[in-house]
Amino acid sequence: MGSAIYMLLFFAIGLMAAQGFYIGNPSHVEWGARLLFVFSVLPGLFLAIKDARPHWRIAPRPPNPERLRAKRVSLALCLLAPLLYSALLDALGLPLYGRFLWDYIFTLPILLLLLPAFVRWSDQRLPEPEDGYASIGRGILGQQPWSWAQHKPLLLAWAVKTLFIPVMYASLQIMLVELLLLRPGLNPGVLVVWSYTFGLTFDLLIATIGYLCTSRLLATEVRSTDDTWSGWLVCMICYPPLWVVLRTIREQADTVTWDQWLSPDQPLYWIWAALIVFSWGLYWLSTASFGVRFSNLTYRGLIAHGPYRYTKHPSYIGKNIYWWLHTVPFVGVVGFGDLARNLMGLGFVSLIYYLRAKTEERHLSKFPEYRAYCEGIASHGLWARCGRWLFAAKPKAQ
Repeated sequence: MGSAIYMLLFFAIGLMAAQGFYIGNPSHVEWGARLLFVFSVLPGLFLAIKDARPHWRIAPRPPNPERLRAKRVSLALCLLAPLLYSALLDALGLPLYGRFLWDYIFTLPILLLLLPAFVRWSDQRLPEPEDGYASIGRGILGQQPWSWAQHKPLLLAWAVKTLFIPVMYASLQIMLVELLLLRPGLNPGVLVVWSYTFGLTFDLLIATIGYLCTSRLLATEVRSTDDTWSGWLVCMICYPPLWVVLRTIREQADTVTWDQWLSPDQPLYWIWAALIVFSWGLYWLSTASFGVRFSNLTYRGLIAHGPYRYTKHPSYIGKNIYWWLHTVPFVGVVGFGDLARNLMGLGFVSLIYYLRAKTEERHLSKFPEYRAYCEGIASHGLWARCGRWLFAAKPKAQ
């Protein structure tokens, strides 16, 4: 959580500076978005290094050319995977991936040039240099038999990065550009739009950094990846390219939203607005609680602070509250058929997130600390406290 606070501070400072230097050229906005991203990443990366550095090996070890070569091969192939994946989806007509593709085409040669030095440097500092990268590299080079069971954990972890880094980075760049073009104001409508854009952009920033900063050097490595089809399906349907399926099912029979239903002169408008802001805040604070450990489908250490201190899935609760309050499915309908479609569409989305919660719990329950956390939430979490309060408030029978 501390790293998220510093990243938020740098993000806000960088945003003000970028808007101050913006002179109206679209190309400047695009480059401003990239620079703002880099500027915001620095504090999170610095704090992760600061926390992990005491665990690095200090005494030098003799270099192992065979292990270093194997690591270079496997890491180079892992770095190529997001390029090939985003190029394929861009060729299939998904321009979102093109935003990542062109930036990565520029960055990848630099990464590959630095790779040998990085591998040698990191191999000297890891307490245990024999890892999945060395094992996969040896398998690729034919130095040892290929074992899917042995290589599966690292391959699954890199599959998650390959699938999510392009979409998170591209979405972040879109939101950064939009945020740079917005100006906050005292008008309630403008302020709400700016606040929502700012919060969503920072949420994507945390997510992107989380996927990029997966490393044993930073003590943020993936400890386990969900290896079930059901877990992957209910997660991936919430993101491009499968997101189109969920969006089609969720589509409402009308286009009326809460701000068209209510007006600022009604007290209910401000109550509704406060609930929506609460749902935003709950969702974004939940993401920020991960810091540089954010990642779907994986376990990278227990998160039990922030909103996770009170409930196991605060981000999913916040998202669903927002969708139901923003969409107001019971308003704007012309008959029972439209109402049923609206309710079933949003109900399906909520069902998907319920299944995500259950598949995540199934995966994470392999770890004793998570089982203990669940027992604590069941006894002392928000719903347990509410239940005790309700039973205490219920008058006793005479």
